[in-house]
Amino acid sequence: MPETMSNEQRRAFLTAGARTVTLATLRADGRPHAVPVWFVLDGDDIVITIGETTVKGRNIARDPRVTAVVDDEAPPYAFVSIDGTAELSTDRAELRRWAGEIGRRYLGEEGAEGFAEYAVSTGMVVARIRPTRIVAQDKIAG
Repeated sequence: MPETMSNEQRRAFLTAGARTVTLATLRADGRPHAVPVWFVLDGDDIVITIGETTVKGRNIARDPRVTAVVDDEAPPYAFVSIDGTAELSTDRAELRRWAGEIGRRYLGEEGAEGFAEYAVSTGMVVARIRPTRIVAQDKIAG
């Protein structure tokens, strides 16, 4: 029987290893758009860096409602699903900070600065997803 994760279990799950979050946004015609992205956690917020002119960037600028899902594909399986509102920031200092944190998570200390520099040089933006609803389940099949 599935178990609901505590807040501490949920945060530990989201910050473990280098899992990606699948970010779902809404296209102008209402169709969903879902892509895996790198992320870090800031309190309960999911923080990502994205291209402002990408499909997801344009979708968020038009309609900030998103869903973010992280799952564990190994038995006994688990997931965290977050419905929320995304806020975009073009502040370069904030972008450098969060891109460095994201780079550190996925590329290690040696890759953090390079990823931050890449994010700033390509004009990415920070998207902060503030949760409005969280579902976190563990031991889905076991």
